Amino acid sequence: MSLTHTTLSLFFVLFIGNVSHAQLSYSDIDMDAIPFRKVRSYLDQQQQNAHIEHLADLKTSCDGMHDLGDFFAYKKTYRVKAEKWKVWETYKNASPTQSWTNRKSTCAMVYERNKDRVVYPEGKIEGIEQGQVLFMDLKLIKGLYHLATAFEITKVEDELGVIQIDYTEAGLNQGMQVIRMMDTEDGYTLIEHASFIRSGHQVRDRYLYPFFHNKLINAFHRKMRRMVYDESMLMKDQALR
Repeated sequence: MSLTHTTLSLFFVLFIGNVSHAQLSYSDIDMDAIPFRKVRSYLDQQQQNAHIEHLADLKTSCDGMHDLGDFFAYKKTYRVKAEKWKVWETYKNASPTQSWTNRKSTCAMVYERNKDRVVYPEGKIEGIEQGQVLFMDLKLIKGLYHLATAFEITKVEDELGVIQIDYTEAGLNQGMQVIRMMDTEDGYTLIEHASFIRSGHQVRDRYLYPFFHNKLINAFHRKMRRMVYDESMLMKDQALR
């Protein structure tokens, strides 16, 4: 083996080792910055159940899955009195630490794959993008019970007005959610929120999940609709100056 070949081989070994070492691991998470016990426990359980060390190795529950025929499917629609492009821009450009925090849920941490970093509740992110993993604290039964979950934003399609969210592996549920925006005949926006879920428990999937899920997504879209209207009023105010 030539000296040059040996040098290159050593370089690649060291380079790959450094890249691996640089990846953010679960032990790097500042648990003190996450004010929710359920989410902290969820992170520990997720790492153990998924048998991974680095957050970058986390997969979605529907990874490589093309047939959702045996999933329970639910659909809700929302109407926003604003043009589609305005609604889309508001949803897309809102920081997930803010948009997903409302009376029913709090975004406790975001892992950004593209930057290999985490953002805690007080941090701000310049909009949503593919590869963001949101760790959520859900407030159920008027806040008497808290539940942790995590999902990844797997699609943000400007032309179609589509945001796809996949649950991560090693959680209670398998499945995904698809938010789709469409123009209405009167110039407003119709938002379709479709959910596909499977946990292996018929009662939970058929009755409990849709009941609590509807409350959670209602709170999310209600907040986003207020943000759309607030931004529209701000634009009008600025135009009048």
